[in-house]
Amino acid sequence: MRCRLLLILFIVFALLATACGGGDEAADVAPSDDTETSDVVAQDDAGSSDDTDDVATTTTEAPLVPPTTRGPAPILDVEPVTSINAVTIISGEPAYRGLLGQLDPQRNIVQAAALPPAAAAPGVAPLTGLPLTDLSIAERPAVVAKIDNTDKGRPQAALTQADIVYVTQIEGGSTRLVAVFHSQTPEEIGPVRSGRTTDIAIFRGYNNPIFVWSGANVVTARIIRPYLMVDLGAGTRSEYRRHPDRPGSYDLMTDPTVMWEIAESLEDGGAPPVQFEYRDETIAHPATAVPAGEIRIEYPAATVEYFWDIEIGVYRRSQNGTPHVDADDLEVRPVNVVVAEVGSINTGMTDTAGSSVGEQQFIGSGRGWVFTDGQVIEVTWTKPSLASVPTWTTADGVPVPLTPGQTWVELAPAGATSYG
Repeated sequence: MRCRLLLILFIVFALLATACGGGDEAADVAPSDDTETSDVVAQDDAGSSDDTDDVATTTTEAPLVPPTTRGPAPILDVEPVTSINAVTIISGEPAYRGLLGQLDPQRNIVQAAALPPAAAAPGVAPLTGLPLTDLSIAERPAVVAKIDNTDKGRPQAALTQADIVYVTQIEGGSTRLVAVFHSQTPEEIGPVRSGRTTDIAIFRGYNNPIFVWSGANVVTARIIRPYLMVDLGAGTRSEYRRHPDRPGSYDLMTDPTVMWEIAESLEDGGAPPVQFEYRDETIAHPATAVPAGEIRIEYPAATVEYFWDIEIGVYRRSQNGTPHVDADDLEVRPVNVVVAEVGSINTGMTDTAGSSVGEQQFIGSGRGWVFTDGQVIEVTWTKPSLASVPTWTTADGVPVPLTPGQTWVELAPAGATSYG
């Protein structure tokens, strides 16, 4: 009996020893697992910290990306111009021999080279690419104004407040401006001068803008008026005044705010489409860009020069050797200068001095240059129809983006442009 009891006690102690030993083994394993897990976490943390340190010591700015096409150019129904007819506009007046006044505004005479610029983002001015302080401005029509550019007409009012300014050649080899006002609201613009059929290819691409002009000869006026625009010229409105301190014929001024109010009351006019691609800090210049600090354009009766000011990032404009300033003595300083070589057609008309009246052909396609950020890029400009927005593309069809801000567009004769 005693032996049996001893045997039972021995078995119980053995089982207890085994149980305790098993518990110690489990305890040994558990800390080992915890330690391993802890080591892994610590190692990951350390690795993460090391990686962060490496990034902090080797990080560079992201490389600039080149401009892109945003997609293939649209395929258009094209009806090229094979000949230009002389047409009688008004009986007894000289026949009109130009092209623009005979074209349907939607007729494409060449294929598109690229997609037109994308619509502006909310809060961005469509004609400058700059932020808008008043978002409602984006929806108002552009004011496209004919402005004198002779010595008698300078200094022009509010020229530095225009979004885009076109320089066109008129009779005698002189130049005249087509100033486009939209994002800013000047108190007065002028001196307002007469229209030319060249203007059709400019204003028609702004989607029913307000056209401010002093009038034209009877044939030219008859040609221009059917094209889509809000005609608020001096020949149809009384909201113009003569400036007492300016010489006659160079003294016609108007208030663009009044023009916008009239268009609104007539429920007429349309918001302008974006005219150019714009670059931000992530977009590089095209590979073909080269530095160019001086631009010279020789019109028959005027010499225009632009000088790149690297300190403030603008092009200082000079005309016939004189810095170009506006009536507020503010220097004309666009951030972009765009040049399009265009041909000219004799319209068959003459001015009061007997000089032939030409018509510049800013339609179709031609050679050009984009000057921006102190660089020059040779481009092909393409404007398939009167109503289309032109594109400015490199040899591989990529649109050239501009610097946000004011742009001057020079419609220049072939061979008139040099730079260095």
